[in-house]
Amino acid sequence: MAAACRINDADMDAAGRRTVRKNEKGYRLSKMLEEVTCLYEAYLEEFYRLERNRKPMEGAFGFGGGPQHYPCHNQFAGDLEQLLQTFGSRSPSSQEVGPVLQYIYFTAPDRWKAEPSVYWMLMAVHGLTLELVRLTEPSEAAPLYNAYQRVYPRRSRLPVQKKLAALLKERAGA
Repeated sequence: MAAACRINDADMDAAGRRTVRKNEKGYRLSKMLEEVTCLYEAYLEEFYRLERNRKPMEGAFGFGGGPQHYPCHNQFAGDLEQLLQTFGSRSPSSQEVGPVLQYIYFTAPDRWKAEPSVYWMLMAVHGLTLELVRLTEPSEAAPLYNAYQRVYPRRSRLPVQKKLAALLKERAGA
């Protein structure tokens, strides 16, 4: 999956210059955010490819696997972990980290919440961001913490989300 995130000819203009990717609102994406977005898109593309090739009734009644057993889930988690570790080792600024965390916590899960097998994986990978959260300044952490509190109520959080919320709260100085 990671190979799909490398810059290819589609990312170049006619003169051979790299084009600037923009999000759906037209804002320029940072390289860090662009790579994370690309990884998420490659994961979803692979998931839907596997879904299209699934045999009828595969996974029904617990037989033969199903969407929750696709190898793309573990591949995605491993690739994201490696990517986030690489980012963390570059000592990014809090302003670079904030949009990446925003995407991982809110944008991606909201966009694909209709697909349960994908949604729960997107929740589970929140735990991979703990080291990046430690790089945030209170001015970046506070809005993330407040939004996290609203979007993921205490009663419905996974254990990793509880740990993350506590760390966001600490970084926010709340």
